[in-house]
Amino acid sequence: MQDLRHALSSALLIAGVALVSIAPRAHAQVTLSLTTTEQSNCVAVTDAQGLRLAPGGTDLQATGVTLTGDGCGSANSEFDATVSAPGTAVAGTPFNITWSASSDATRCTYGGTAGVTNWPVGQEACAGAACAGAHSPLVTIPNAGNYTFSVTCTNATGYAQDGLTATAPAQAPQPPNFALNAPTTATLGTPISVTWSVTGAASCTGSASLGGNSVNVPGWTDSTSATSPRSVTFSQAGTYSMFLTCSNTSGSTQSQTISVVAQASNTDNCPAGRQTIADICYSYALGGSCANASDATKFENIWGRTGPSTPAVPFPGAQFFAVFKNLQKTGYIAAKFTVPEDLPLNQWGLFTHGETITGPNLTMKVSTQCGDFSTPIVEPLCLRTDVPPGYNMVKWRVPTAAGVVGCTVVPGQTYFVNLKVTDPATTHPDCSGATCKATVQHNHNP
Repeated sequence: MQDLRHALSSALLIAGVALVSIAPRAHAQVTLSLTTTEQSNCVAVTDAQGLRLAPGGTDLQATGVTLTGDGCGSANSEFDATVSAPGTAVAGTPFNITWSASSDATRCTYGGTAGVTNWPVGQEACAGAACAGAHSPLVTIPNAGNYTFSVTCTNATGYAQDGLTATAPAQAPQPPNFALNAPTTATLGTPISVTWSVTGAASCTGSASLGGNSVNVPGWTDSTSATSPRSVTFSQAGTYSMFLTCSNTSGSTQSQTISVVAQASNTDNCPAGRQTIADICYSYALGGSCANASDATKFENIWGRTGPSTPAVPFPGAQFFAVFKNLQKTGYIAAKFTVPEDLPLNQWGLFTHGETITGPNLTMKVSTQCGDFSTPIVEPLCLRTDVPPGYNMVKWRVPTAAGVVGCTVVPGQTYFVNLKVTDPATTHPDCSGATCKATVQHNHNP
């Protein structure tokens, strides 16, 4: 505890008589503006304890007094305080600030730019004998910019102060290769939250690809906000690769890449094992002719087009074949379609198991139920089991197709083309690991 009257005695002796009028306060910071007879100013600021009477006496006492102004006595006149630091520093990387005070100092306080780790501006740096000598705290600046470091020391005869500026060079957002956090699966039309942690970014741009092709994802690719999190919604099923690029005027930093599998909700009441995503090809050479990561829950995404970028035509689709590049051995395809009301009266169609890329034997059933491979009592022609390459599978017809024998599909009714590998344990040459290649062609008349 320091006697404020004694703390200001040097200022009064050097500058003359100071005129002060103040009432004692306790437990609150106090600022004293002193005016000397030479019209010199001195401002004394106490700490949060304010002013109080000494126990059993009439002296006013205070702690943590900081003196500023040309009427407070000569800085460095009785003792010294010095500060040294590197001229430049890197944000986020610790470095040392070295400061010292002479043995005459009774209290020193941190000053300068706020927000620096381990340099609490306005707080006490030392008191009493602990102030003497050199001190070297390890500090960290948060961002690029100019930072001032100072130490103010006091005793009964005056104060001493020194300071400097350290500059952090501008840098791209940090850290590089930062992590994205998101669920691994998502339901179509239902938002998910993607979060990250980056400092120093002015903007962040999301990128996404599906099947190797760049795609737009609402909430992700259409935003440049640097604020985490983002609400992201998928409208097409498939496995998405996603990353984020964050930038400022000094450069850019890219995140790690994450994968999110977007799939339809099970509103079709499908049993477990439905394969919702498949690579569908429209040339036996495969390669660039494939619509990779296609939504295999819809008929038109399989048999409704003649190439990966051609428009998808609803049932009865295109007159073409589709090669399943990765038909799961233990799963099944349930391609949903609704029979249009305006089909010709003699409309019919036929699925065949192609033999250019053969694949294993297949089983197919056209049913109003997803994943249904049961033997039908009515319409037995809707099921074909263990069909080898080169043979017909299900033939379908509308009720008015006279003279055509096949599985009847009614206009306005919704069905599923249920397809699977007959023997999940097959070792066919067109199979590798858990998947197989297989060709299924669909033609219709007219």
